[in-house]
Amino acid sequence: MSQARGAAKSIRPECPEEPTPTPVDDWVFAADHPDGYMAVAAVRDGTGTLVDFRWLYANPAAETMMGMSLAFVLGRGIIELLPDARSRGIHSRLALVVETGQPYVDEVYFPLANRERWFRIVALKRGDGLSIWFNDITRRKREERESTFLAEASHLLTASLDVESALRELARRCVPSFADACVLQVMDSRGQPLLCETVTTEPVQEALLLEVLRRSSQASGGEASGEPGLVGLMLPQGVPQLLTELTPPLLHALARDAEHLRLMQALGPHSVLAVPLRARGRPLGALVLYTFSPRTLGVEDLRFAEDLADRVALSVDNVLLFREARQAVAQRDEFFTVAAHELRTPTTSLKLNVQSLLRGARRTEAGQAPASLLSKLENIDRNAGRLNALVNELLDVTHLHAGRLRLDLEPVDLSALVQDVAAHFELPATQAHSPIHLELSGPAVGAWDRIRLEQVVTNLLSNALKYGAGKPVRLKVSSDGACARLEVRDEGIGIAPESLPRLFGRFERAVSDRHYGGLGLGLYITRQIVEALGGTVSVTSTLGAGATFTVQLPLEATP
Repeated sequence: MSQARGAAKSIRPECPEEPTPTPVDDWVFAADHPDGYMAVAAVRDGTGTLVDFRWLYANPAAETMMGMSLAFVLGRGIIELLPDARSRGIHSRLALVVETGQPYVDEVYFPLANRERWFRIVALKRGDGLSIWFNDITRRKREERESTFLAEASHLLTASLDVESALRELARRCVPSFADACVLQVMDSRGQPLLCETVTTEPVQEALLLEVLRRSSQASGGEASGEPGLVGLMLPQGVPQLLTELTPPLLHALARDAEHLRLMQALGPHSVLAVPLRARGRPLGALVLYTFSPRTLGVEDLRFAEDLADRVALSVDNVLLFREARQAVAQRDEFFTVAAHELRTPTTSLKLNVQSLLRGARRTEAGQAPASLLSKLENIDRNAGRLNALVNELLDVTHLHAGRLRLDLEPVDLSALVQDVAAHFELPATQAHSPIHLELSGPAVGAWDRIRLEQVVTNLLSNALKYGAGKPVRLKVSSDGACARLEVRDEGIGIAPESLPRLFGRFERAVSDRHYGGLGLGLYITRQIVEALGGTVSVTSTLGAGATFTVQLPLEATP
């Protein structure tokens, strides 16, 4: 984007000291000046009312800026040659200078030769007329306006993931500030239409543009791939296009067919430009701007449109990437859900059958069931239970991510629940050489989901035994009347300080999976359940000296 550089030359002082002109050499002081200079005399009617100004002189700089020669303007009126001066209030301000003697200094918009123009004007009383100094500041004004518009466009495009609404608003803002009509066509990553926004100054023109777009789409076989181009005009696609004046012969040569020509003639575009929307080398659509006579688009407009198109393409591409990633995550979660359900059935059946074999083997008379058989069956049972737990973790995490965790609240005594869970872990604790010590200060009854709370205690206790390094594990339950508190402490390997902040994340692990199994989901599920019950879970640890997990739950859950 080009940077604002301001006016190329400075204007004369507001009250310049002009030499008194001589009859022979009235305008020498202004002839070579880089700023425009005009001398005009007041034209009055029979009542003495000032009705116009008559040109006496214009220096070469003024001739260049106005696009009119001195010979052409000499003796003619301002209103005659520049009728917009009255409608824009400039004529009345000039008349006020003559009547009051007060200088007029302003920056005014005044289109010339079908192009927007800005001038800084200093008008000074000179007898019964004016000396008018002016400077073309169009470039500075345009750059200021474009910079402001592009900054607002960037904010609009990044403020929300609803890119369709942002693009519609952006197209509306382009008209009439930069063109008389705007067409913004955007495609998704598969080349399918995402948005086609048409904005014009007149409803009739909008209807015609929509019809042209519809017929252009039909002419291309209804295919959405490729770039939209200049609404059907036979021009190269994929590169910026600028038609400063779409003359009748040119329009006839570029039209697809007679009906397309008829619609374009009815639309009556004077200037057209189009720039492709591209990101990472991939076409995403096009931005098309139109003007209707006498407004003309030029190279500066094309550069601005390219800057705007770059911002639009980048924003659209980012949103499409985000949507694709979100869709991929949803598909992954759906896969986990289906896979977990499919795995749960055979693993449950396997565990039930193994448990049935174990019960039968243990009832068999001594000597008839080899010890090796019992050992193998117990090993199968443990691994079937572990596989079932992993399947349940996968299913839980997909439910949590989708926001489908359901809580069935009922009165639950946390102390009694901890005793029950600890009893189930007697055998694993013995095998890990980590005795379980309970510190229960009495009943701690709250309104919680029994199954989910049991899952929390199970996850924390199994972690403590896994990483307890053969040392005691302590569970402590207390209540202060408003909240219940559970502490699970081990004296094992501990957790490195840099691992603590991410410990409760999904698939996070503080130790190598080569030495310790699991999916890294247990603590994530624990935190989600505790927070769903309105509580908190935290951890303190010293590397090599164990870890303490603390759960605090309000007695009345607020899911």
